Amino acid sequence: MKKYLRMAAGLILAAALLVQQVMPVRAWNEVITCTVLGDSIAKGYSSDKVNKIKCYGRIVTERLAEENEAYFDYQNYAKNGLDTAGLNEKVLSRDTVKRNLNKSDIVLITMGSNDLLNEFKHVSQQILNSNTKFRSANQALSELQEGVKKNPLTILKIVDALSNWDYGSFETEWMKAMETVSQQKKENAQVIVTNIYNPVYNMELPGTLNKVVENIIGNMNSIIEKRASDYGYQVVDLFNSSIVAFVQGDGLHPSQEGQELIAGMVYKLVEDPDSREDVLEEDSQSVDGGAVKGEAQDKTGGQAENRENAAAPDAESENVKQMQENQAGKTENEKNLTDKQSGQQEHSRRADWLGIAAGVILAASGICLLYLMNRKKKG
Repeated sequence: MKKYLRMAAGLILAAALLVQQVMPVRAWNEVITCTVLGDSIAKGYSSDKVNKIKCYGRIVTERLAEENEAYFDYQNYAKNGLDTAGLNEKVLSRDTVKRNLNKSDIVLITMGSNDLLNEFKHVSQQILNSNTKFRSANQALSELQEGVKKNPLTILKIVDALSNWDYGSFETEWMKAMETVSQQKKENAQVIVTNIYNPVYNMELPGTLNKVVENIIGNMNSIIEKRASDYGYQVVDLFNSSIVAFVQGDGLHPSQEGQELIAGMVYKLVEDPDSREDVLEEDSQSVDGGAVKGEAQDKTGGQAENRENAAAPDAESENVKQMQENQAGKTENEKNLTDKQSGQQEHSRRADWLGIAAGVILAASGICLLYLMNRKKKG
């Protein structure tokens, strides 16, 4: 009898040890959750269908997960060509988006460029009296340049129309979007918005049109910035960064280096939420750098000055070198993250098998004890 009791006790002890091995894995549930909203910049648009672009939101989320040894839940609802009205109508109205906002630790938003580009296309179509529905800013610009060649006064009409653009509709849609995000996000979520850089800076706009566009962007950014405290979001300053030096062949969308630049600026704010007043010049030329905009500054001259600095050969050479080193590091980090996640999956599978084994042993121990008790009664 004692022999059987010792055997049963051994089985129970083995099951307990197996359960001890399983419990730490089952208790580990840290997950970093991020939701991205916005346009093609936030989506990571690539004009090259072969080479994909990893967007800044994904870069930031993976980096945070790696450094915190956590899993991550990442959802990107950005759409190419989306303007602020479209964000409200097509994205924020969806229940799935609202549910993800409810659970997200970080919400990243890039909007506004298409509001400007759509207005530019609309004005160009009206002034040129064209029946063509422009599908892109490049197409509108090409038609505009032809129109200016035929009638140089056309540019004055375009400038006048854009200068008198009513920002009321943009501000209304922006406030509506931020109200929805503010209501749907969980209490301690961090909401980070990137402001607007000049999407047509690298295009050869006729006359003084580029200056007019930058004035418009400055006014739009003022709206974004003045509403930050109302809706509890923070603003990353792309307008005064060197982002336009790192764009794709279309002259508009960020290249992979550009996305890395944005990611560095966003990441700095995630790590140090109080860095809003940092001086931009510290990091604006570095892919890993970052700064956020405080009070509204000079909207028209700052970006042009930064472009001149970014275009200087020595600065650009240094940028390229830094980006190459950074990219090599990111590749290694991605490999480590993949290895880590594979290890976590293997650990999880191991825990499942240990759990099954513990259950089998406990069941066998119970059967053994019942058998012994039954024998004792008969004896």
